[in-house]
Amino acid sequence: MTHIEMIRKGALDLGLSLTENTLQQLERYLELLQKWNKAYNLTAIRNADQMVSLHLIDSLSTIPFIKGDNIIDVGTGPGLPGMVLAICLPDKSFTLLDSNGKKTRFLTQVKMDLGLSNVTVANERVEKHVNQGHYDHVISRAFASLEDMINWCLPLPHKDGNFLAMKGVYPENEINQLPDGVIVQDVFPLMVPTIDAERHMVVMTRKG
Repeated sequence: MTHIEMIRKGALDLGLSLTENTLQQLERYLELLQKWNKAYNLTAIRNADQMVSLHLIDSLSTIPFIKGDNIIDVGTGPGLPGMVLAICLPDKSFTLLDSNGKKTRFLTQVKMDLGLSNVTVANERVEKHVNQGHYDHVISRAFASLEDMINWCLPLPHKDGNFLAMKGVYPENEINQLPDGVIVQDVFPLMVPTIDAERHMVVMTRKG
């Protein structure tokens, strides 16, 4: 099975029907990720088939949670899930933030190569980010803990915005350690067809 066929099947298994153009762009993103990874070590996963299942399909599983128009992916790394979402949702605006210059240079190259006008790449620390109170969704796949995510990102969403944290097993201890300023609205199991492990989406909002 080709990579584009793997992406198509994974998306369909998630209930997503992607256009041929979107699939081609995701395949091109995968090619660039493979190429740059050899020189810059953007992800520990080297095998392209595993990149499809563990990175791309995993990121696609978050699409149903993206209801708003302005999204920031904090600690995006090589663009997971932010770049994948931006390719699939061209009518929404994505800010991909990471303090690692190698990763943001890669993201800038992907943006140019794919002609993505809905992506802003931010090479900075999250506490320096100027657009505070701006976002519908603050999403992250890579934060060490929910507490760290909230402590760093609390000012980023507007009053009706939310935090979307991708986690593995149900993070009961992390939820119990959250600061008082946030409420856990829900925790949804993510059924990722290509991953034989638990995945969850924790949806949080600010109090008041």
